[in-house]
Amino acid sequence: MPISTTKTSNPELGQFQTPVVRPHDRSLFSFFSTASKVTSQQGFSLIEILVALVLAAMIFLAVPTSDTVQKHRNLKSAVDDLDRSVRFAGNEAVLRNTVVRLRISLDKVPVEYTVEYGPAGNLPLPDMPVKAGQSLQDEKAEADKRAALDRQFTKVEEFEEIKHDISEDVTILGMASTSQKELVKEGEATLYFYPTGEKDGGIIIFSTIEEIAYLEVAPFLSETNSVFETLKTSGVAKLEDILQTKMEEVYKEWLAR
Repeated sequence: MPISTTKTSNPELGQFQTPVVRPHDRSLFSFFSTASKVTSQQGFSLIEILVALVLAAMIFLAVPTSDTVQKHRNLKSAVDDLDRSVRFAGNEAVLRNTVVRLRISLDKVPVEYTVEYGPAGNLPLPDMPVKAGQSLQDEKAEADKRAALDRQFTKVEEFEEIKHDISEDVTILGMASTSQKELVKEGEATLYFYPTGEKDGGIIIFSTIEEIAYLEVAPFLSETNSVFETLKTSGVAKLEDILQTKMEEVYKEWLAR
C-alpha cells in the first residue's frame, strides 16, 4: 500500500510525520470497516451465549432433581440385590440337596435378610398362617413352633460375606408367599427353596417416598419380575396411607393370579 508523508512544524507539538492515504487507495478504509463489523458480530455472539445459558438453566430445572434420581437408584439397587439373593438361595438348595430359605427381618432398620439351609433329608415345614385375634396361649404356641423351626436352619456363610446394604431411603413394606398367603408386614418373612429346583412363589414390596416397587418370584421357573411405579400423592392423604393402599392393591393383584 503506497503511503506518502508530509512534514508538519508546530512549536508546541514538535516536528513529526503524519501518514497520508492517497485518494485512489480505499483498501485501508475497507479494512477498518470490516474490523468494525467483526467486533459487532462478536458482541451479538456473546449475547446469544448468555441467552443459551439461561435456556439451559431453565431446562435443567425442569428435569428431575438429583435427589429424586438417587432415590430411584437406591430403590433399584435394593430390588436387584433381593433378586440376586433369590437366585442364590435357589442354587444353594440344589447344591446342598436340602431346603433353603431366604429370611427377611422386616422390623430391623435398615431391613436385614439372610440365606439359611436346613438339615439334610426331608424337612416338613409346619403350616403357620398369621391369624388375627389369637389368644395369648395360641400366639405362644406358634412362637414356639417358629423357634423350633429356626433352630434347624444355619446361615450360609458365603452369603453373609456379601455386602447387602439397603439405603435408608428404601423400605421393604411387606412380603407374601404361596406357602403363607397372608401379607407379612412385620416380623420375619420367609421364602423356601427346595432341592428339586422348586420354590415358593412370592412377592416382595419396596418403597421410597416417591416410588413403589415389587419383585415377583415365580414358583416353578427360574424367573423374577420387577416393577417400578411412581406414587400418586395428594395434599390430603398421608404418605403412609398412600403406601398402605397401594401395597394392598399390588398384593391383591398378585394373589388373584
